[in-house]
Amino acid sequence: MLHFSCDLCGKQLEDRRYVVKLDVFPAFDPEGIDEEDLDADHLQEIAEVLDEMDATGCRDLEDCGTKSLRYDLCPNCHRQFLKDPLGRDRKRRLNFSEN
Repeated sequence: MLHFSCDLCGKQLEDRRYVVKLDVFPAFDPEGIDEEDLDADHLQEIAEVLDEMDATGCRDLEDCGTKSLRYDLCPNCHRQFLKDPLGRDRKRRLNFSEN
């Protein structure tokens, strides 16, 4: 039998649980493409990137692909998530001393 726990508070989930699914991907604006973009030599750009990687020894490429995330939430965390899905209020609630 599968056992679920809340991905925010860690509480064991019983009968009621909520699933949050997020897809994160780069935005693309087709209106932002112009003739210069279409005429660019993309093979030359790739060759330059590969040369730079060889020169610096850095083999890491920026990961700009699609990410699919899934979280299980208890009813309380679900309510909190719906009130503030990006966690903006949590940042405002931090109180630092005036040191």
